[in-house]
Amino acid sequence: MELVSIVVPVYKVEEYLDKCIRSIQRQTYSNLEIILVDDGSPDRCKEMCDRYAAEDERIHVIHKENGGLGDARNAGIRRASGKYMLFVDSDDWIHKALIERTVETAERHEADIVLFDYVNVEENGKQGDIFLAGVPSGRVLTAKDDPSLIMCSCSAVNKLYRRRLWERTGLLFPKGRYYEDLGTVPKLMGLAERIVYREEVLYYYLLRGGSIMHSADFQKNYEDRTAAADEVLRFYRDRGLWDQYQKELEYLVFENTYFVPSKEILLNDRKSPYLARFRAYAYKRFPNLERNPYIKEMSRKDRILWLLLKRKMY
Repeated sequence: MELVSIVVPVYKVEEYLDKCIRSIQRQTYSNLEIILVDDGSPDRCKEMCDRYAAEDERIHVIHKENGGLGDARNAGIRRASGKYMLFVDSDDWIHKALIERTVETAERHEADIVLFDYVNVEENGKQGDIFLAGVPSGRVLTAKDDPSLIMCSCSAVNKLYRRRLWERTGLLFPKGRYYEDLGTVPKLMGLAERIVYREEVLYYYLLRGGSIMHSADFQKNYEDRTAAADEVLRFYRDRGLWDQYQKELEYLVFENTYFVPSKEILLNDRKSPYLARFRAYAYKRFPNLERNPYIKEMSRKDRILWLLLKRKMY
Protein backbone atom coordinates (compact mmCIF):
# COMPACT_ATOMS: atom_id res chain seq x y z
CA MET A 1 0.00 0.00 0.00
CA GLU A 2 1.64 3.22 -1.22
CA LEU A 3 1.99 6.20 1.11
CA VAL A 4 -0.23 9.18 0.26
CA SER A 5 0.57 12.69 1.55
CA ILE A 6 -2.43 14.94 2.17
CA VAL A 7 -1.60 18.65 2.50
CA VAL A 8 -4.12 20.77 4.41
CA PRO A 9 -3.41 24.53 4.68
CA VAL A 10 -5.08 25.91 7.81
CA TYR A 11 -6.06 29.54 8.41
CA LYS A 12 -9.03 30.94 10.37
CA VAL A 13 -11.24 27.89 9.92
CA GLU A 14 -11.83 26.70 13.48
CA GLU A 15 -15.55 26.32 12.74
CA TYR A 16 -14.92 23.99 9.79
CA LEU A 17 -11.61 22.26 10.55
CA ASP A 18 -12.94 19.30 12.50
CA LYS A 19 -15.23 18.11 9.71
CA CYS A 20 -12.36 18.38 7.23
CA ILE A 21 -9.84 16.46 9.34
CA ARG A 22 -12.32 13.74 10.34
CA SER A 23 -13.17 13.12 6.68
CA ILE A 24 -9.48 12.49 6.03
CA GLN A 25 -8.92 10.32 9.10
CA ARG A 26 -11.90 8.12 8.18
CA GLN A 27 -10.62 7.24 4.73
CA THR A 28 -10.95 3.61 3.69
CA TYR A 29 -7.28 3.87 2.69
CA SER A 30 -5.12 3.99 5.81
CA ASN A 31 -1.51 4.55 4.70
CA LEU A 32 -1.66 8.32 4.95
CA GLU A 33 0.65 11.16 5.88
CA ILE A 34 -1.59 14.09 6.87
CA ILE A 35 0.29 17.39 6.83
CA LEU A 36 -1.51 20.26 8.53
CA VAL A 37 0.09 23.60 7.69
CA ASP A 38 -0.90 26.21 10.27
CA ASP A 39 -0.40 29.37 8.23
CA GLY A 40 -0.11 31.68 11.25
CA SER A 41 -3.80 31.34 12.04
CA PRO A 42 -4.84 33.83 14.77
CA ASP A 43 -7.69 31.69 16.15
CA ARG A 44 -7.71 28.29 17.87
CA CYS A 45 -6.53 26.43 14.77
CA LYS A 46 -2.96 26.14 16.05
CA GLU A 47 -4.09 24.32 19.19
CA MET A 48 -6.55 22.20 17.23
CA CYS A 49 -3.82 21.05 14.84
CA ASP A 50 -1.55 20.06 17.71
CA ARG A 51 -4.40 18.14 19.32
CA TYR A 52 -5.09 16.21 16.12
CA ALA A 53 -1.40 15.31 15.87
CA ALA A 54 -1.38 14.05 19.46
CA GLU A 55 -4.37 11.82 18.71
CA ASP A 56 -3.20 10.42 15.36
CA GLU A 57 0.41 9.53 14.57
CA ARG A 58 -0.27 9.97 10.85
CA ILE A 59 -0.76 13.71 11.40
CA HIS A 60 2.18 16.13 11.24
CA VAL A 61 1.90 19.86 11.88
CA ILE A 62 3.87 22.73 10.39
CA HIS A 63 3.52 26.08 12.17
CA LYS A 64 4.62 29.04 10.04
CA GLU A 65 4.11 32.75 9.58
CA ASN A 66 1.17 33.72 7.43
CA GLY A 67 2.06 33.61 3.76
CA GLY A 68 -1.21 32.76 2.07
CA LEU A 69 -2.69 29.58 0.66
CA GLY A 70 -0.03 29.06 -2.02
CA ASP A 71 2.83 29.44 0.43
CA ALA A 72 1.18 27.02 2.87
CA ARG A 73 0.73 24.43 0.14
CA ASN A 74 4.37 24.84 -0.85
CA ALA A 75 5.42 24.13 2.74
CA GLY A 76 3.38 20.95 2.60
CA ILE A 77 4.88 19.93 -0.74
CA ARG A 78 8.40 20.28 0.69
CA ARG A 79 7.46 18.17 3.72
CA ALA A 80 5.59 15.45 1.81
CA SER A 81 7.19 12.05 1.34
CA GLY A 82 4.39 9.94 -0.14
CA LYS A 83 4.29 8.48 -3.64
CA TYR A 84 1.07 10.41 -4.18
CA MET A 85 -0.13 13.78 -2.94
CA LEU A 86 -3.51 15.45 -2.46
CA PHE A 87 -4.49 18.99 -1.45
CA VAL A 88 -7.55 19.51 0.73
CA ASP A 89 -8.71 22.99 1.73
CA SER A 90 -9.45 23.15 5.45
CA ASP A 91 -13.08 24.22 5.12
CA ASP A 92 -13.91 21.40 2.68
CA TRP A 93 -14.25 17.64 3.15
CA ILE A 94 -13.74 14.52 1.06
CA HIS A 95 -15.55 11.27 0.24
CA LYS A 96 -14.51 8.42 2.51
CA ALA A 97 -13.15 6.40 -0.44
CA LEU A 98 -11.42 9.23 -2.32
CA ILE A 99 -7.88 8.03 -1.61
CA GLU A 100 -8.61 4.36 -2.16
CA ARG A 101 -10.31 4.89 -5.50
CA THR A 102 -7.91 7.46 -6.93
CA VAL A 103 -4.80 5.51 -5.87
CA GLU A 104 -6.26 2.41 -7.51
CA THR A 105 -6.78 4.41 -10.69
CA ALA A 106 -3.29 5.91 -10.52
CA GLU A 107 -1.63 2.54 -9.96
CA ARG A 108 -3.58 0.82 -12.72
CA HIS A 109 -2.74 3.49 -15.29
CA GLU A 110 0.64 4.67 -13.90
CA ALA A 111 -0.86 8.16 -13.87
CA ASP A 112 0.86 11.42 -12.99
CA ILE A 113 -2.53 13.02 -12.26
CA VAL A 114 -5.92 11.51 -11.51
CA LEU A 115 -8.77 13.97 -12.09
CA PHE A 116 -12.09 13.58 -10.27
CA ASP A 117 -15.26 15.62 -9.83
CA TYR A 118 -16.29 17.96 -7.03
CA VAL A 119 -19.53 19.53 -5.90
CA ASN A 120 -20.30 22.93 -4.35
CA VAL A 121 -22.08 22.79 -0.98
CA GLU A 122 -23.70 25.79 0.69
CA GLU A 123 -23.34 26.35 4.42
CA ASN A 124 -26.92 25.16 4.94
CA GLY A 125 -25.94 21.81 3.42
CA LYS A 126 -27.64 22.31 0.06
CA GLN A 127 -25.60 20.90 -2.81
CA GLY A 128 -25.08 23.08 -5.86
CA ASP A 129 -23.21 22.69 -9.11
CA ILE A 130 -21.19 19.58 -9.83
CA PHE A 131 -17.94 20.34 -11.65
CA LEU A 132 -17.16 17.72 -14.26
CA ALA A 133 -13.83 17.59 -16.07
CA GLY A 134 -15.49 17.14 -19.46
CA VAL A 135 -12.79 14.89 -20.89
CA PRO A 136 -12.88 11.14 -21.69
CA SER A 137 -12.82 9.02 -18.54
CA GLY A 138 -11.03 5.79 -17.70
CA ARG A 139 -8.09 6.09 -20.07
CA VAL A 140 -4.70 7.74 -20.24
CA LEU A 141 -4.68 11.27 -21.67
CA THR A 142 -2.05 13.91 -22.37
CA ALA A 143 -2.39 17.57 -23.32
CA LYS A 144 -0.54 16.80 -26.53
CA ASP A 145 -3.39 14.50 -27.61
CA ASP A 146 -6.22 16.36 -25.87
CA PRO A 147 -5.26 20.05 -25.49
CA SER A 148 -8.49 20.86 -23.62
CA LEU A 149 -6.86 19.33 -20.51
CA ILE A 150 -4.99 22.61 -20.03
CA MET A 151 -8.20 24.50 -19.39
CA CYS A 152 -10.60 21.80 -18.17
CA SER A 153 -10.06 22.34 -14.43
CA CYS A 154 -7.79 24.90 -12.82
CA SER A 155 -8.57 23.73 -9.29
CA ALA A 156 -5.75 22.11 -7.31
CA VAL A 157 -8.03 20.10 -5.02
CA ASN A 158 -9.79 17.77 -7.47
CA LYS A 159 -6.63 15.88 -8.40
CA LEU A 160 -4.41 13.18 -6.98
CA TYR A 161 -0.81 13.86 -8.01
CA ARG A 162 2.19 11.62 -8.32
CA ARG A 163 4.64 13.57 -6.15
CA ARG A 164 7.42 12.89 -8.62
CA LEU A 165 5.62 15.20 -11.09
CA TRP A 166 6.19 18.16 -8.74
CA GLU A 167 9.83 17.14 -8.27
CA ARG A 168 10.38 16.72 -12.01
CA THR A 169 8.83 20.05 -12.97
CA GLY A 170 10.03 22.06 -9.97
CA LEU A 171 6.69 23.90 -9.95
CA LEU A 172 5.31 25.59 -6.84
CA PHE A 173 2.35 27.83 -6.10
CA PRO A 174 2.83 31.63 -6.19
CA LYS A 175 3.14 33.17 -2.73
CA GLY A 176 0.78 35.81 -1.35
CA ARG A 177 -1.71 35.81 -4.22
CA TYR A 178 -5.28 34.71 -4.75
CA TYR A 179 -5.96 32.34 -7.65
CA GLU A 180 -2.73 30.47 -7.06
CA ASP A 181 -4.37 27.42 -8.70
CA LEU A 182 -4.84 29.33 -11.95
CA GLY A 183 -1.13 30.20 -12.03
CA THR A 184 0.00 26.61 -11.40
CA VAL A 185 -2.40 23.85 -12.44
CA PRO A 186 -2.49 24.63 -16.21
CA LYS A 187 1.29 24.25 -16.24
CA LEU A 188 1.13 20.87 -14.52
CA MET A 189 -1.57 19.68 -16.90
CA GLY A 190 0.62 20.58 -19.85
CA LEU A 191 3.69 18.81 -18.48
CA ALA A 192 2.06 15.64 -17.09
CA GLU A 193 2.77 12.59 -19.23
CA ARG A 194 -0.17 10.48 -18.08
CA ILE A 195 -3.52 11.96 -16.92
CA VAL A 196 -6.60 9.87 -16.11
CA TYR A 197 -10.08 11.16 -15.37
CA ARG A 198 -12.20 9.23 -12.88
CA GLU A 199 -15.79 10.39 -13.41
CA GLU A 200 -17.00 10.47 -9.83
CA VAL A 201 -17.79 13.16 -7.24
CA LEU A 202 -15.24 12.68 -4.46
CA TYR A 203 -14.68 16.21 -3.10
CA TYR A 204 -17.08 18.60 -1.35
CA TYR A 205 -16.29 22.30 -1.78
CA LEU A 206 -17.87 24.57 0.81
CA LEU A 207 -19.25 27.90 -0.40
CA ARG A 208 -18.92 30.30 2.51
CA GLY A 209 -19.28 34.05 2.74
CA GLY A 210 -15.74 34.76 3.92
CA SER A 211 -13.98 32.79 1.20
CA ILE A 212 -11.83 34.19 -1.61
CA MET A 213 -14.51 33.25 -4.12
CA HIS A 214 -16.96 35.65 -2.42
CA SER A 215 -14.52 38.51 -1.94
CA ALA A 216 -15.63 41.94 -3.15
CA ASP A 217 -12.04 43.19 -3.29
CA PHE A 218 -12.12 43.60 -7.05
CA GLN A 219 -8.74 45.31 -7.23
CA LYS A 220 -7.02 42.37 -5.53
CA ASN A 221 -8.98 39.91 -7.64
CA TYR A 222 -8.04 41.75 -10.83
CA GLU A 223 -4.36 41.98 -9.94
CA ASP A 224 -4.06 38.35 -8.93
CA ARG A 225 -6.19 36.83 -11.69
CA THR A 226 -4.31 38.69 -14.41
CA ALA A 227 -0.90 37.99 -12.81
CA ALA A 228 -1.72 34.27 -12.72
CA ALA A 229 -2.89 34.28 -16.34
CA ASP A 230 0.20 36.19 -17.50
CA GLU A 231 2.38 33.67 -15.68
CA VAL A 232 0.74 30.77 -17.54
CA LEU A 233 0.97 32.52 -20.91
CA ARG A 234 4.65 33.28 -20.32
CA PHE A 235 5.26 29.67 -19.30
CA TYR A 236 3.90 28.31 -22.58
CA ARG A 237 5.70 30.91 -24.65
CA ASP A 238 9.04 30.21 -22.96
CA ARG A 239 8.71 26.50 -23.74
CA GLY A 240 7.83 27.01 -27.38
CA LEU A 241 4.30 25.65 -26.89
CA TRP A 242 2.34 28.80 -27.68
CA ASP A 243 1.22 27.83 -31.19
CA GLN A 244 0.32 24.31 -30.10
CA TYR A 245 -2.03 25.45 -27.34
CA GLN A 246 -3.04 28.98 -28.35
CA LYS A 247 -6.78 28.30 -28.58
CA GLU A 248 -6.81 26.61 -25.18
CA LEU A 249 -4.82 29.44 -23.59
CA GLU A 250 -7.14 31.95 -25.22
CA TYR A 251 -10.18 30.26 -23.67
CA LEU A 252 -8.39 30.00 -20.32
CA VAL A 253 -7.93 33.78 -20.35
CA PHE A 254 -11.49 34.40 -21.56
CA GLU A 255 -13.05 32.28 -18.82
CA ASN A 256 -10.80 33.24 -15.89
CA THR A 257 -10.07 36.91 -16.57
CA TYR A 258 -13.28 38.03 -18.26
CA PHE A 259 -16.33 35.76 -18.17
CA VAL A 260 -16.23 34.43 -14.59
CA PRO A 261 -15.00 37.61 -12.83
CA SER A 262 -17.54 39.71 -14.74
CA LYS A 263 -20.37 37.54 -13.44
CA GLU A 264 -18.98 37.82 -9.90
CA ILE A 265 -18.70 41.61 -10.14
CA LEU A 266 -22.21 42.01 -11.52
CA LEU A 267 -23.62 40.26 -8.46
CA ASN A 268 -22.06 43.00 -6.33
CA ASP A 269 -21.77 46.21 -8.34
CA ARG A 270 -22.80 46.55 -11.97
CA LYS A 271 -21.16 50.00 -12.14
CA SER A 272 -17.74 48.72 -11.08
CA PRO A 273 -14.86 49.95 -13.29
CA TYR A 274 -13.35 46.47 -13.05
CA LEU A 275 -15.88 45.17 -15.55
CA ALA A 276 -14.11 47.27 -18.17
CA ARG A 277 -10.66 46.43 -16.84
CA PHE A 278 -11.18 42.68 -17.03
CA ARG A 279 -12.65 43.02 -20.51
CA ALA A 280 -9.72 45.15 -21.67
CA TYR A 281 -7.18 42.69 -20.27
CA ALA A 282 -8.70 39.72 -22.12
CA TYR A 283 -9.03 41.53 -25.45
CA LYS A 284 -5.52 42.95 -25.21
CA ARG A 285 -4.09 39.44 -24.85
CA PHE A 286 -6.40 37.92 -27.48
CA PRO A 287 -8.07 40.50 -29.77
CA ASN A 288 -9.95 37.79 -31.69
CA LEU A 289 -11.15 35.78 -28.70
CA GLU A 290 -14.78 35.94 -29.88
CA ARG A 291 -13.84 33.44 -32.59
CA ASN A 292 -12.56 30.90 -30.09
CA PRO A 293 -14.09 27.47 -30.84
CA TYR A 294 -14.49 26.59 -27.15
CA ILE A 295 -16.78 29.58 -26.59
CA LYS A 296 -19.14 28.12 -29.17
CA GLU A 297 -19.27 24.90 -27.12
CA MET A 298 -20.45 26.61 -23.92
CA SER A 299 -23.86 25.78 -22.53
CA ARG A 300 -26.87 27.69 -23.86
CA LYS A 301 -27.13 29.54 -20.55
CA ASP A 302 -23.50 30.67 -20.69
CA ARG A 303 -23.78 31.70 -24.34
CA ILE A 304 -26.71 33.95 -23.41
CA LEU A 305 -24.75 35.46 -20.51
CA TRP A 306 -21.78 35.98 -22.82
CA LEU A 307 -24.02 37.78 -25.33
CA LEU A 308 -25.35 40.08 -22.60
CA LEU A 309 -21.82 40.80 -21.38
CA LYS A 310 -20.63 41.68 -24.87
CA ARG A 311 -23.51 44.12 -25.27
CA LYS A 312 -23.06 45.47 -21.72
CA MET A 313 -26.66 44.63 -20.96
CA TYR A 314 -26.21 44.41 -17.21
